[in-house]
This record gives sequence, structure tokens and C-alpha cells, in this order.
Amino acid sequence: MSLGTVNHSYCPAYFDRISCWPPTEAGVRRIIPCPAYIFPDASSNTYASLLCTNESRWEERSHYELCIGCSSVDSLDLNTTDIFLIPLNFLIIRKYFIICANGLSIILLTIGIFILLGNRRLRQYSRNILHVNIFLVFLIRSIIKLIAEIFMNKGYFSHNVFERIDACNQTTIYFKEDQLLDCKLFTILMNYINSSVSHWFVFCEALYLYRLLRAKVYKDKIRWYILMGWLVPLFLTIITYTTRYMLKKDLYTCWFEPSIYDWILHGPNMILQILNFLIFNYVCILLVRKLNRTYRTVTSPEKRRLAKYSRLARSTLILLPLFGFHYILFMWNIKPFLIPNLILIHLTVHTISSSLQGLIVASIYTILNSEVQREILRSLDRCLMRHYSSWEQPNYFHNYINKLEDKRLNYLGNQKRVSMPVQYRQTDSDILVQHNRLTRKNKSRSI
Repeated sequence: MSLGTVNHSYCPAYFDRISCWPPTEAGVRRIIPCPAYIFPDASSNTYASLLCTNESRWEERSHYELCIGCSSVDSLDLNTTDIFLIPLNFLIIRKYFIICANGLSIILLTIGIFILLGNRRLRQYSRNILHVNIFLVFLIRSIIKLIAEIFMNKGYFSHNVFERIDACNQTTIYFKEDQLLDCKLFTILMNYINSSVSHWFVFCEALYLYRLLRAKVYKDKIRWYILMGWLVPLFLTIITYTTRYMLKKDLYTCWFEPSIYDWILHGPNMILQILNFLIFNYVCILLVRKLNRTYRTVTSPEKRRLAKYSRLARSTLILLPLFGFHYILFMWNIKPFLIPNLILIHLTVHTISSSLQGLIVASIYTILNSEVQREILRSLDRCLMRHYSSWEQPNYFHNYINKLEDKRLNYLGNQKRVSMPVQYRQTDSDILVQHNRLTRKNKSRSI
């Protein structure tokens, strides 16, 4: 008998050359005992099954896996399994979110690098050179994540493996021993960037900011932060995978599987996460102290309190993505201890925070940074004046530049009471002089 349909939402009786299946209601999986004349060794607890779909059609193939001794399949025995399966729609949405978020990160990080290196005044500040290196780290990490999401599956490329289907209809993946070099190198690069360099550079930025607030930054050489950020994790990565190769551990895989030797690389990262968390708390304390001194001259107590806490809240929110605060939340694998809904929440928060970190950091230090905005507008104004003799600043353009200047000068006026390094006091005085020149220039132009 061939597959067919009947009215009243029933699948008709059907013979699949092994068993005869009785009429079954649509949407119900029919279960029958294993035919003894075909499967004499089958246990009395085993069974065969066939699904009658919602369209009143039998599915294409009957399931006799249990009759030949195969283990229970989740799709056949959903009531007896305790394994939590992540919904397919969630995985698809997560994949496209990672692709879109990292694509936007690549665009913003590239723009940020060109802005900080292309402007002469921004390039002369050592902190911006450190920002450029951090942007470069996040840029490489975003590119690697894009490649992994688009071209890789479970840590390998399609040409690295081949599949075989056994009698139980289970697919087993085997690695091609002579075609694993590219996925191994990609895994090493991914662990170097994703698990190590980002942590080290975040630590370098945190340490630099801490010493800046402690007014000791003039004693630091920025190259030592950069060298530590690139070379220390490279050294740890080389030791990790040289050890795995010398001890012949997982030579015939892509090294994507976790190993005890990965602690050579991940152990120091966990220590850095703890140090970053401690530095974050201490920096918040320093900010509170400096803000108390900065806003002490405000006459109204309510205005003083509001201005202080408003600035503290903004500073703290800016520091959260910079310090990689989400790393401390996902330092341990707690998924086995969570219920299904919490696993989805845990995975969602981790995906969003890790995918958007580069984008948020690039936005904070370029697009949303008033100093960068001011220098970009000045450069744009000079470029237009150089190429167009009839160019005159529109009122909104002129007013916005003055607003940024006034904001900067008010901040510098408040900071006179706070001890600052010599190089920063000189820089700020230069800015004041340039502001006076710009004001006189605008007055003469208006006349």
C-alpha cells in the first residue's frame, strides 16, 4: 500500500514491507511492538514508531532503531529525556545577531582607528595610541567571529571532516588527518585574540586609567602597556599549543575541544578579570573623591549633589564595557546548574555583551567623545576653508564648536583645584590659549 490521505484527519492503514500500521489520527505518533519474525532478539520493552503528520500523511520512513538495539532517540522518546535542547529559532536568531553586531563593530572600529590616527592633535596623546591598539584587538576579534559564524561548524571547516551514517541512522563525524592545519591555526588565532589579548589590553587600559587618576601617568611609558598587551598572551599561547603538540594531545582534531592544558592560557586571564574588577571598584572610589572636590564650589547643595551623581553615573556606565565587566559574570561555567529558561537568559546576556563590547567602546571613545568631535569639526572646517574660499561657518556649526569648547573650559576650570600631571596642565593651557584665539577670530569675522 502506498502513502495516502483520508478525510476526517486520519492517516490510512499502511504497510511499509515490514509492519502494517493501523489508521492513526493526524499529529499522533503510532507505536507498535517490534515484529518478532524480523527482530527475534528485540526486547519486549522496545517498539517501532511512525508519525502521522498534521497533514494526515505518514512520514517517509518508519523508525526501527530501538528494535535493532540502538539507543533511544530524543525525537522518539521526548518524555524520558532530561537533556535540554536549545530551540532552533533561538540559535538562528543568535547567529544573525552575532553577524550583524560584529559587522557593525568592524565598521565603527575601523572608523575609530582612522579618526585617532588621522588627526594630528588626537594622535599626539599617548592614551589615544593605547585606544588604537584596543580598537585593533576588537577589530580582529570581530573578523574572527564573523568567519567562525559563517564558515565554521562546531570548530571546524567543512573540508576538515567527513560524515558516516551507521545502521542506527546516527551520524558520526571524522576528521581528515591531512587537512587540519588551517582549522588548527584558526583555533590558535581565535584563542589568542578572543581569550587572551582582549583581557590583557582591557587590563592595560584599566591600569593606565587607574594611574591617570592617581596623577602618576607622566611616569609611564605607553609602549610598555602595548608590548605587554601583545607579547604576554602570545607567549602563553605558544606554550599552550606547543605543550599539546609535544604531548601528542588531540593531534587529529582542530584543537577546538577543551583541554586541561588550556589553563596555561586561561588561568592568567581569570586572574586579570579579578584584578580588573578590583581596579574598577577602586577607580569608582577615586571618581567619587575627585567629584566631591570638583563640585564643592557649587552653591546649591541639591545642584551639587545632582551634578556629582549624574557625572558619576555617566563615568561608571562608560567604564563597564571598557573594563569588560561582563567577563566576571561568565568566568565560570554555571550552565549545568541552571534551569532551561535561565540557560537561555545566560546565553542571551553573554552573546549580547560580548558581541557589542567592541562597538560600544568604539562609540564611547570616538563618536560620543566631545574631544574627538571637537577635533573632527575643526579639521573639517580647515579643510573646507582650504578648498573653498567662500566657505563660512553656518551658525549651528559655529555654535556647536563653541558649546564643546565651553564644556571643556568649564571642566578645566573645575579641575584647577585637583592635582594633575605636568604634561596635562601644559596641554590644558594650550587649549585655553587656542580657545581665546578662536573667540577673537570669530568676533573679527562677525564684524
